[in-house]
Amino acid sequence: MLTFISGGARSGKSSFAENYTLELFEKSGRNETLLYIATAERTDREMENRIARHIVERESIWDTIEAPLEVTRVLQTVKEQEVILLDCLTVWINNMLYKGKTDIGMILEEVSKWIKLAEEKQLQLIIVSNDVNEGIQSDNLFIHEYIYKLQKVHSLVTSKAESVYQIVAGIPIKWKG
Repeated sequence: MLTFISGGARSGKSSFAENYTLELFEKSGRNETLLYIATAERTDREMENRIARHIVERESIWDTIEAPLEVTRVLQTVKEQEVILLDCLTVWINNMLYKGKTDIGMILEEVSKWIKLAEEKQLQLIIVSNDVNEGIQSDNLFIHEYIYKLQKVHSLVTSKAESVYQIVAGIPIKWKG
């Protein structure tokens, strides 16, 4: 099962996603740890502290794997029927673009692999992303290109997802499922 959760910065999407994932995990009857795939990179001391704080804030049943780029590799190694939270797609795309992997076809192909692996392994994969195109338009060409690519990926994921939520001011709005 694929679930997509989006929202603006500090909207409460990650907290909602963590609670949603915990509920799925509890319903699954599994006694192992939950998998949290984190796409943020440890780029400086502030990010190091933020990542450490997030890991401590999560309950001990979470197993965090840092995968700034190699999400497919991680999903290839997980057991069948795992419950997995991937946070966040926006940061992963930013990482890809920063590393020079700017081809939208390649990015869509990579995300398609995630979806296929989730189906094949019967994973419960919850993907979190940011809504970045609902504000004032920028004149910056890079920002336009980034938003275009992000929305293409969002469209792919939502077309395959069983459930789609948008979080606004901490309130989940269910769009699909």
